[in-house]
Amino acid sequence: MVASSVASERPSAKQVATSAGGPVRRDSAELRASRDPLADVGVESGTLVGGTYRIQGVLGVGGMGVVAAALDERLQRRVAIKFVKSSMMAMPQMNDLFAEEARAMARLSHRNVLAVYTYGEHGKTPYFAMEYVDGQTAEQWLSGHADGTLPSVDDVVRIIEQACTGVDAIHATGTMHRDLKPSNLLIDKTFRVAVGDFGLARAPDPDAAPGPLVGTAAYMAPEAAFGEECSREEARDVYALGCIAYELLVGRPPFVGASDMNVLTQHVLQIPVPPSQRRPGLATVYDDVISKALAKDVDERYLSAGAFRDALLAAHRGTADPARILVADDDPDWRQILVSQLTARFPRSVVDQVGDGAAALEAFCENPYSVVLVDLEMPEMDGTKLTGLLRAIESAYRTPIIVLTAAGGPSEWKRLSAIGADAFLVKPVDAEDVELVIRRTLRARRAAHAASPSIAPPPPPTT
Repeated sequence: MVASSVASERPSAKQVATSAGGPVRRDSAELRASRDPLADVGVESGTLVGGTYRIQGVLGVGGMGVVAAALDERLQRRVAIKFVKSSMMAMPQMNDLFAEEARAMARLSHRNVLAVYTYGEHGKTPYFAMEYVDGQTAEQWLSGHADGTLPSVDDVVRIIEQACTGVDAIHATGTMHRDLKPSNLLIDKTFRVAVGDFGLARAPDPDAAPGPLVGTAAYMAPEAAFGEECSREEARDVYALGCIAYELLVGRPPFVGASDMNVLTQHVLQIPVPPSQRRPGLATVYDDVISKALAKDVDERYLSAGAFRDALLAAHRGTADPARILVADDDPDWRQILVSQLTARFPRSVVDQVGDGAAALEAFCENPYSVVLVDLEMPEMDGTKLTGLLRAIESAYRTPIIVLTAAGGPSEWKRLSAIGADAFLVKPVDAEDVELVIRRTLRARRAAHAASPSIAPPPPPTT
């Protein structure tokens, strides 16, 4: 089974149970519980729990429990109290699972993890009191945007940065969350994000027998969908964080379907559509970062939530290495020197080389590049013509084009700038200067596109 988060599990007061003899009326206690989740856990507004917490009302209802708002009368602060639902108490392991959730949350004190204050029982119903967040979940925050509008990328990155930091702290205690999703990220009025709901959290146990399939289908890693144990369980949480980042950026999870099984099958078999294709104007640099978080192979994902956070921040700040660099120069010796320098400066980048403008244009059309460096004086199709033709390609509009030449001056730069070149360097060039220009032009292109995503690429040159 897949344990899904349920926004509300309140049955209608008009429901009746049926038996072979016909309808059977519910007794008053059952009907009262169906209308009021607090009655289901044996409390009501005004009940004093644990001699300290005065119940004020319902905050939410989930698959395992009911969360109530309460006042800590000793410290005069608001708290949230989670109770186990009566329907779950029939499970013999529920007390242990609930206690483990409380212990998992109490293992650390971190601003990006919901704090737990105490654990106890009210009558026979287990509960724990935790930090009250005056705000909303990331799910509510996303749905609160007007139809057809998406959150700013800045705000999404702020949320994911803090969520990753909180998850990193959780993993440092040896605990895996295993059910990360937007409804489990709480955002307060200062935009602080806290990770909560550890209902499925546990420490990895290599000797444990495989358990039931647990999690929420839209955010489950492929290996979790198979019900497999793996040596790097934190990779499941990294995958879920990638799914959350994807959803906040584009307004929907990577995979949706008519059933949980359909969604799980997609997690296992399908490659998600890149976020930039679902959100026009989104820089493609985010595609690479999120794609790595959503890798099917555990070993190809980020090693930690912190590594995912750092890669996302680097991309957002424009400091990420370009994924692919193309060098077009008809001098093979100089071309090889430049490729060697670029490979040393950008070890994570793919650096390709071609000997003429036509080959460069063909290579770009087959697989667009993050940066293109072109020689101005190539035979047949020179750097000027190549720059103009590249700028006419929509997918090249966000790609910096850097022109290299053995000679040149202000007039040449003015002409090249007019047709879309980003920088002009005179050979021989210093490797440090090339790196600096690449990073500067990448930042400038990303910033310009983020500010005006609807600007169309210029028309091709007429000469």
